[in-house]
Amino acid sequence: MRAFLALARTALRQQMQYRAAALAGAATQLAFGFLYASVYQAFYAGGAGEADLTLAQAVSYVWLSQGTYRMMPWSGLRDIDAMMRDGRIAFELARPRALFSMWYGRALSLRTSPLLINLPLLLVISLLLPGDFRLRLALPMLPLGALSLLLGMLNSAAVTTLLTGTYFWTISGQGINRIAPMIGSFLAGNIIPLGLLPAALRQALRLLPFAAMLDAPLRILVGAADIRAALQAMALQILWLAALLALGRAVVQAGARKCMVQGG
Repeated sequence: MRAFLALARTALRQQMQYRAAALAGAATQLAFGFLYASVYQAFYAGGAGEADLTLAQAVSYVWLSQGTYRMMPWSGLRDIDAMMRDGRIAFELARPRALFSMWYGRALSLRTSPLLINLPLLLVISLLLPGDFRLRLALPMLPLGALSLLLGMLNSAAVTTLLTGTYFWTISGQGINRIAPMIGSFLAGNIIPLGLLPAALRQALRLLPFAAMLDAPLRILVGAADIRAALQAMALQILWLAALLALGRAVVQAGARKCMVQGG
């Protein structure tokens, strides 16, 4: 555990060096947040449906999804992809530590660092906005929401490590790195809040691991879930975390056993 935490801290310090890029990303997410909030205001003013989010909750959901945008598993560890292609993966395999644990610690740092910069900045700005553009948080649900957000981050890191493990079977990681973000972003509620989808569809999607990364904590934080629903969502997050960790470990271990490095 000490080695795992040391690796995670080192990777986090490396990621936090790119503060200018993180601030530029936050500015981009702020612009998209205004755009999405304006679109949803028009939708709620001009139509009716069966959404389980009020307008204020939908706008707040947008701001939180923009602040946690980089937390999603957009790809595996890209440096491992490069190592697979040039043979440097041999150094990773030779380290006297569990490969999955090393990669999971690095993935957790990768998903945490942009959150530490983007989310506070967007929270401060969106809480000060006027009228229907303002972020409104359900204050009594903040402790559960924060814990659910932590579970979402752990799930996201588990998927990142799982994606990294697939590199053992591919010539390049570009394929999985392009497919995963498109599918995961929609199914997690990052593009469209799941609460705005038809009832049967959103109920089905909330059973998948993608919703455990984003939709569950955001629904709790904006007050769209009561305590019972919040606890149920968090229990599902824990179940998916255990399953993803087990699957990721199995994939990485199987890949390491079959990996052959030629040359020298």
